[in-house]
Amino acid sequence: MLDKNLIGRESEPLEVEVEKGAIRRLADAIGDANPVHSDEEAARSVGFASLAAPLTFPALLALNERFRHSLDLGTRSLLLGEETIEYGRPIVAGDRLTVKSKVADVQERAGTSGATDVLILETEGRGADGAFVFRARETFILRRG
Repeated sequence: MLDKNLIGRESEPLEVEVEKGAIRRLADAIGDANPVHSDEEAARSVGFASLAAPLTFPALLALNERFRHSLDLGTRSLLLGEETIEYGRPIVAGDRLTVKSKVADVQERAGTSGATDVLILETEGRGADGAFVFRARETFILRRG
């Protein structure tokens, strides 16, 4: 079982600038042809200051491999079981965000092939003004082995 003492462990804050290229690449990768993700004029015409990030963009910002490695999860299989994203406001190109992750919970569940561990990580992004921008909550299933 994962150590319950992991609950509350936090990553160092990471400063991120949201780039137009990253927005365009994600929109292309997920097949989102909405022009607000690729055309500045289209984005501005509906009220965005610049290109608008697809709704799943925080998933990229939550990928903090250094933090996950620091949790010493070993070589077990890791599967993303669920992800939810809560927004305070849209993310746009040029945003400077401070992103921080933490272990929200550790659980044990019975599975068809035996006991599994569940790790719930929360990643929060705040704007340069300190205001809440997003919170991503990821549930990972770790197979013991």
